[in-house]
Amino acid sequence: MQLNFQVNTLQNVPPSLRDVWPESCRITPGQTVLIKPNLVLDRHPRGNDVRCLVARGEVLRQVLDRVATDLQGTGRIMVGDSPLQTTSFEGALEASGIGKAIKDFERDTGHAVELIDFRQVHADRDERGHIRSWKEVPGDPHGYVTYDLDGHSVLCPHEADSHKFRVSNYQAEDTMQYHGRNKHRYVIAKSVIDADTIISLPKMKTHCKVGVTLSMKNFVGTVGRKQCLAHHREGGAPGGGDEYPDKSQLKAISVWLENAIDGNPQPALRKIYKLAYRINERLIKTLGINPIRDGGWYGNDTCWRMTLDLVRIAIYGRQDGTLSDTPQRNIWTIVDGLIAGEGEGPLEATPVEANALVFGDNPLMTDIFTAALMGFDYRKIPLLREATEIRTWPIWDAGCEMRDTGYGIRDAEVGGQRSEVGGQRSEVGGRKTVVGGRRSEGGSMLDIHSTCMVNGVAMTLEELAGSDVAMRFEAPMGWKGTMEWDA
Repeated sequence: MQLNFQVNTLQNVPPSLRDVWPESCRITPGQTVLIKPNLVLDRHPRGNDVRCLVARGEVLRQVLDRVATDLQGTGRIMVGDSPLQTTSFEGALEASGIGKAIKDFERDTGHAVELIDFRQVHADRDERGHIRSWKEVPGDPHGYVTYDLDGHSVLCPHEADSHKFRVSNYQAEDTMQYHGRNKHRYVIAKSVIDADTIISLPKMKTHCKVGVTLSMKNFVGTVGRKQCLAHHREGGAPGGGDEYPDKSQLKAISVWLENAIDGNPQPALRKIYKLAYRINERLIKTLGINPIRDGGWYGNDTCWRMTLDLVRIAIYGRQDGTLSDTPQRNIWTIVDGLIAGEGEGPLEATPVEANALVFGDNPLMTDIFTAALMGFDYRKIPLLREATEIRTWPIWDAGCEMRDTGYGIRDAEVGGQRSEVGGQRSEVGGRKTVVGGRRSEGGSMLDIHSTCMVNGVAMTLEELAGSDVAMRFEAPMGWKGTMEWDA
């Protein structure tokens, strides 16, 4: 079975989207197109260049120009995201240059762009980063669609511990209403589901919870209510959690105090809790306790599962809240690696002038090859490795039924056998599955026999990883030594 993806990588200075977006990938006139940039923050928490955290306006402008050319004056163009709950949407548009790019595009072409903040909840943060209050807002003017993946969620293996699911800065009960036994609900902006083509515009950067944030992780920004996300499971690994690797009563106390502070409307209590939190944090530092927390390490077995649920919804989701057996829309990706981010991403990454752009028409394969460009081995990153094994609403062959032509890509083989999963959907209940019959030692069953174009030269995954063009990004602290491509 052919996988219809194209991954072109350019490191010229300055890179141009014309060099990586193939002419064969065109938008049909009359379509509704959603461009989904990463607008996670409006400033860098450490004072670094915020452009290493968010997609850049100059890249978005090139995307808009190409989309408008293909639409030929017809159809709809939307740009939307669901940033961090405390992010100023207007501030992120200004910091990234995306707001100006849209205004200039509308002025130059006369083509309207609908700009949408998908969030239904905004939050106000104090000077120390704690949540003062939450505010309900209208969000997507087109509404929302709730999906329940029930027994088909990738989170199913942890259903017995669903009461431990946590998302940063929200109370446990907020998340528990969305997850439980045979219940895994996600609230998705309807603009996402209305789209015929989604162009994911992520930033090339590392991610402390899942290793890398590229095309697939960008779909976390399609939810309206972040309470439905599952970032980690409460507690340390020895106690069945994956919030941090060790057993630490002091860390548990800090988590409890954070929950007591966030959103607490009583000033006197907030003051007491914040003082106790600062004392506890100072004690953790003084004792030299491992600082990893909030699921920011390679042992986080929750966040990647939630991410894959959202990617499958984006590909197969119908407007009635069900998932089809066949892809419902094109998912194309343009990874902005002009100024990329390494280290403690996604929020505190260090800027890297990678001068790279990547185009792909399959989100998983785009991420696998881009990770190799960054110096990371997809077989060591669960988000990427385990995505190759999903048989119910698969990701790795998504899009194969949308077009009947490939782009010089050789057939993928699964476990040594030609894959024939194209039209069938197996009922595996979201559990870890063996694709092709058995798992190979030391890696995924999906043997990548595909090629990408690197500056006009066809390369296999291994050739890309060992080439001069491949970079060596610094991994997040909790992933160092676990995800790098072996020399």
